[in-house]
Amino acid sequence: MPLKTMFFHSRHLHINEISTIQQLAFVNLPSLRYLNLQNNELTEIVEYTFVDLPSLYHLDLSGNNISLIEEHALGNLTELSTLNLASNPINCDCSVIPFWSLIIERPSIGTSAQCSDGKFVLSLRSAELDKCNPDNCQCFNGGKCITSGDGKVVCDCIGQWTGEFCLDSQCMTYDCGLGNCFVEPINGTAQCVCDNKQPTYCPDSNLCRINSN
Repeated sequence: MPLKTMFFHSRHLHINEISTIQQLAFVNLPSLRYLNLQNNELTEIVEYTFVDLPSLYHLDLSGNNISLIEEHALGNLTELSTLNLASNPINCDCSVIPFWSLIIERPSIGTSAQCSDGKFVLSLRSAELDKCNPDNCQCFNGGKCITSGDGKVVCDCIGQWTGEFCLDSQCMTYDCGLGNCFVEPINGTAQCVCDNKQPTYCPDSNLCRINSN
């Protein structure tokens, strides 16, 4: 149930086996300054969980199992200066961008939040997250931008083309003479095609040296 009492200055809800917090669970608490949710069983903070708490300066979420902090999960917390997220395995794929943006834009918020690999969230650089923005995706040679399982936008290459931007091909250095080169999709090796046959080399348009294998 939402907490609707007006005059709480602190709430200690630590070690309560809390696994979820509903949206707008903390409402009408303009005097709340300290909120302790340490050592519960939270795995994510959904949007609009902590919003419009104008006096909140200390939020302790340490010792949970939080991997995701959704966009708008922390909103209009103008006095927040300490956000304790120690001992939480934050997932630092593309889903971290809203939280990362918040703590970059609000350097007054002190936090030691760490990614699941031990890297500090604050240490992430925009260049590392550029692949999450579809506007930054550019593929060549007929490749298309697609979103991968971790949220990053990558090139889906076609034909002989491979590599991050579909600019690499074994055929660039594989001589087929007057034949056409293609990359065999199963083993990924370059091969020649000449007169609908697969030779090792096509010396002219009428003669193919067929691969004995």
